Amino acid sequence: MEQGIVPEMVAECIGTFILVLFGVGSVAVSVWTGGLSLWPVSLMFALGVTLGVYASGKISGGHINPAVTLTLAVFTGFSWAKVGPYIFAQFVGAILASAAIYGFYSGIVANFEAGAELVRGQPGSQLSAMGFGTYAPNPAFNGTTPEAFERVSMTQWFLSEAFTTAILFFGVLFLTDKHNTSAPSANRAPLFIGLLVAALVAYEAPISMTAMNPARDLGPRIMSFVFGWGEMAFPGPRGGWWIPSIASIAGGLVAGAFYRGFYRSVFEAYDTETPEWEKTK
Repeated sequence: MEQGIVPEMVAECIGTFILVLFGVGSVAVSVWTGGLSLWPVSLMFALGVTLGVYASGKISGGHINPAVTLTLAVFTGFSWAKVGPYIFAQFVGAILASAAIYGFYSGIVANFEAGAELVRGQPGSQLSAMGFGTYAPNPAFNGTTPEAFERVSMTQWFLSEAFTTAILFFGVLFLTDKHNTSAPSANRAPLFIGLLVAALVAYEAPISMTAMNPARDLGPRIMSFVFGWGEMAFPGPRGGWWIPSIASIAGGLVAGAFYRGFYRSVFEAYDTETPEWEKTK
């Protein structure tokens, strides 16, 4: 029976909520309490992605990422009529999760700021705002001084985000392609996608905190603006608030173009041909 778009929107909202609560929440715990290091944070993102996809996949396909929705619409025939509702629901989920994080941790982040002598909304306070949005270079690893900014240029920031997102999307496509007979079964694919996210976060986080998802960055960033970080949220200390969102969309589209334009045809060809390495057995 046709259920309409609302159940799919609810599923995308819930899936994205889980992703942001676990993933962004683990960053907040790491920064504000020192309770988690990089690899546990990476695994928390993996868990958030995996559970988010499992929670929403049967109903909506488990996009939980506006860049995924756009890429699938461009290259796989996903309905353009659903793109707007899906993205809206994803941002609602991200915003609600960010509000929950702040609601429970408001006193802890205030204590962290007092101990670090940070004035919320003033230069340097991206060190506490990074519990929500992403910044380059990663303030926890590189500091917040002008000298630190020189370590990662704006171009490097954009390209690094686009690069890691392209790898993620390429992985999502080959892990879910029915022509790829060596891929895991459909019910295990979310687990491997989550592990891929963990690996990419562990690799890229010191550069720009690894957004790979406009909702993951922009939703929490909006809430950090509401909660008093002001110019540290928009336009950000370097004016680069838009980079995580635009770069992740660009990376997704590049990966989609490469996969659908070339790589998928390889899998299709090998559906009927015996690989050379098989012939030697």
